[in-house]
Amino acid sequence: MNKTETANVGDMVLFDRRNGQYEGKVFQVRENSVLVELSKDAAKILGYEMPNTVVRHGRYSIIS
Repeated sequence: MNKTETANVGDMVLFDRRNGQYEGKVFQVRENSVLVELSKDAAKILGYEMPNTVVRHGRYSIIS
């Protein structure tokens, strides 16, 4: 994962979670992490009630 670049709101990011890779769209940037909106399918696979998750800076790659 690219540890030097910080994502911005609207960026698509790729991250690892539970032995899989997932992508989502950043909707908020915080000091140590970003909040990411996942697809409904990805949220269901991960067992999340809401399609949102937190990903720490340095734990994702910006894909667009």
